[in-house]
Amino acid sequence: MARLPDPREHLAAADVRALEQLASARADSEGRAQPADVYVRMFNNPGAAAKVGALGEHLRFHASLPDDVRELAILRFAARQRSGYEWSHHQRAAALAGIAPEVVTELTDGGLPESLPDASLAVLETVDAVCEGRSIPPDVQDRVVADHGHAGVVEVVALCGLYATMDYMVRAFDIPLEDGLPEPPDHFSET
Repeated sequence: MARLPDPREHLAAADVRALEQLASARADSEGRAQPADVYVRMFNNPGAAAKVGALGEHLRFHASLPDDVRELAILRFAARQRSGYEWSHHQRAAALAGIAPEVVTELTDGGLPESLPDASLAVLETVDAVCEGRSIPPDVQDRVVADHGHAGVVEVVALCGLYATMDYMVRAFDIPLEDGLPEPPDHFSET
């Protein structure tokens, strides 16, 4: 089992501030003052952690996609990749964004919730294309661009890349889910 140590006692003061800033930026959406353990462990390489954290902060809090659309994309990615860690971390953010529990359940089970507007369905279809390693169909991209612009479709793909990086870290270093977060569905751990 590959594990990374908690580097906080060895970090330079600037890196401690960077980790604290990362936690602070996410505290409201995550409902916790502590940084996610995946970020803590990433601070074994403070430069990489700060860059990944900055990308995450930009995509989650300063980009153009509405909160509900962004969280739908993240949950779809988590479900497609069976990333229980990210699924658990985004349950609160999805609820805060107004995503109905039945929509979360349908996404979790692999479905496309028909109750969603077409633009949101197009975002989910974009995530599917990325997860399948294929080009986004032109009609799907056109539907995303019509509602969210070219910046929006780029953000959807960048979100997939960001959460793939997070998922790789969690899996490669056996980072467990923190206490107090919802347990991911059992079928996420099936291979």
